[in-house]
Amino acid sequence: MLESTITDKGPTTVPKEVREALGIKPRQRLQWNLTENGTVTVRPEPSALALYGSLKSRKKFAGLQAEKAALRKHVAVQAASEDKDQ
Repeated sequence: MLESTITDKGPTTVPKEVREALGIKPRQRLQWNLTENGTVTVRPEPSALALYGSLKSRKKFAGLQAEKAALRKHVAVQAASEDKDQ
C-alpha cells in the first residue's frame, strides 16, 4: 500500500508510483471526487494539449498561407482605420 502524509497546511505528496501510473506531470491539476460512502477518487485533469483535436470544427482549415494572408489584411485594415482617426 502506498502512503503519504498531509502537512499542517494541507498539501501532500503524491507517491511516485501513482504519478507514473496516472501520467501526472508537475503542476498538473487533479480532480477529487468524494463519494457518499467516504471513499475518494482522484484523477488527473487533462491538459489543453491533450484535448487538442477532440472537437470537430465545422469550418475547414484554409491553410497556413491563407491564415497569414488574412491576418496581414486585417492588420492593414486596422492600421488604415487608426490613421483616419488621427
